[in-house]
Amino acid sequence: MFTHKLFNLRCRSLMRKYASQTSAAASSVRLENEKLQKYLENLRGEYYALRVNTAGNSHAYARMARLEGVVNALERQRALERNLTSKHDLDKETDEDMRKLMEEENEVYTDLIRKQEEVILQELLLLADDENYPAVIFEVNAGAGGQEAMLFAKELYEMYTNYFEHMGWDFEEYAYETTDIGGLRHANIMVNDSQAYMWLCNEAGVHRVQRVPATEKSGRMHTSTASITVIPRPADFQINIAEKDLKIETKRASGAGGQHVNTTDSAVRIVHLPTGLAVESQSERSQLKNRELALKRLQAKLLQQQLQSAESSKQATRKAQQGSLNRNEKIRTYNYVQDRVTDHRIQGGTLHNISGFLEGGDQLSRLIERLQLEQRKVKLASLIEMWQPPSDVNN
Repeated sequence: MFTHKLFNLRCRSLMRKYASQTSAAASSVRLENEKLQKYLENLRGEYYALRVNTAGNSHAYARMARLEGVVNALERQRALERNLTSKHDLDKETDEDMRKLMEEENEVYTDLIRKQEEVILQELLLLADDENYPAVIFEVNAGAGGQEAMLFAKELYEMYTNYFEHMGWDFEEYAYETTDIGGLRHANIMVNDSQAYMWLCNEAGVHRVQRVPATEKSGRMHTSTASITVIPRPADFQINIAEKDLKIETKRASGAGGQHVNTTDSAVRIVHLPTGLAVESQSERSQLKNRELALKRLQAKLLQQQLQSAESSKQATRKAQQGSLNRNEKIRTYNYVQDRVTDHRIQGGTLHNISGFLEGGDQLSRLIERLQLEQRKVKLASLIEMWQPPSDVNN
């Protein structure tokens, strides 16, 4: 039917738009629209097979629920197609007014079908999101640029924690290391929400700031960096720390904090003997609170170590799925002189009003949504390219 051709052409156009982000293999998918149609029909068949055989099978039921959106969109498209008057019937109509009415009706249905094709594409893109984690470890680290980099890291930290609140997520700070002038060396946050990884994964990488520091007397612009790390925490990952594996030391806290802090052994240092990992906390006046905070930091470090170990085995697969969106390189520039923020991974990724962007509200949210859409398209192209029709598997 010609409407399938319209859908093929639209998918081809959308995929071509992001060709620079896909492999050469994926580019062939954009031209082989017959394969895309087979893929859609295969999803439809899988859905209806699951509908009659999901009793007591939670995994099958979950898969059916994921497929429901794209299958319902396909069925609505087919219902609209059935309302179209064929060219043969139009040619047979002898009444000019009636034929004109039929043509106008066809135009309405064609427009509805075109919109429905967009819905199908969106449902396919949602289906490409196959990663779901109950929480993520979100890290902010100052990079090159000394104190200016640490000040920038603090601004990023505030932007993202505002964004977490904007999204209504629960989060807990595990580490927060500041500088004397108010900058941030390092922060570690656990974000507890099943949607967090999906929205935050594309924020990982190096963020660059270009501005004239307040301490720069000659007016020369400096370039500094800070990095963001986003590590997903799978549901089955748990950290159990045995007391016998810990070496706990107490000492007097250093730096500002008042007479009580500096004259009692309130600071706590904990060493995890099996791994050699060490953490310290002296930000609280109470030794007990510092101990609790240090244990949380140790747990986060051990969890991160396990996650990174597990992640290394999946690195090649993830790179193929996510294209260049998660590369550990400069991903975004914040230029204060020009009052602009530029994301280097997408076309038209420049916007203005840095102060508004750093509030972590709608401006950041809209950019993250764009990045997520781009990533889904890349993943979908890769998914279709790797997919084989059932009849071809044993050939």
